[in-house]
Amino acid sequence: MQRTLSASLLLILLAIAPALAQPGPPPGGQRGWERIEQLRKVRLIEMLDLKEDQSVRFFTRFKEQETTRRDLMQQRDEALDKIERLIRNDADSTEYLPVFDEVQGIDEKITTERKRFFDGLSDILTIEQRGKLLLFERRFERELRDAFREAQRRRRQGDAQ
Repeated sequence: MQRTLSASLLLILLAIAPALAQPGPPPGGQRGWERIEQLRKVRLIEMLDLKEDQSVRFFTRFKEQETTRRDLMQQRDEALDKIERLIRNDADSTEYLPVFDEVQGIDEKITTERKRFFDGLSDILTIEQRGKLLLFERRFERELRDAFREAQRRRRQGDAQ
C-alpha cells in the first residue's frame, strides 16, 4: 500500500513538475502551486491517518498558520529587498544594522508562530500524529525537490536532442 502511494505521488509530481520547473510563474497562474497544495493535503490526510472531524479542525488551523507564515515571509522578503538596495547603493555599514535586526526579528516571529501552531495541535492530533507531521514536512519537501530535479534533467535532455 505504501509503495503504491509513493508511486502515485511520484507520478503526480512528475506530471506537474515540468510546468513548475519553467522560469516564471507556473502556466495558468497559480494552478501548479494549487495542485501541489492539494497533493500536500491528500498526503497529510494519508500519512497522519486523519479522521474526518480531525481533518476539518486540522486544516482550519493549518490554513490560518499558512496565511500567517506567508505574511511573515512577505515581510522578510521586503526586508531582504532593503538589504539588496543597500548593497546596490553602496550604503554605509551603519544603515545595514537596523535591517539585519528587522530580518532577525521576523525570523523569530516565524519560529514562534511555528511553535505556537505545533503546540496548539495537541487538542487535535495524537503525539504520534504530531511526530508524523514533523516527518511529513521533511519527506514532502524532499520529494518535491527530487521531482523538480528530475523534471529539469528531462528538460535538459530534451533540449540537447
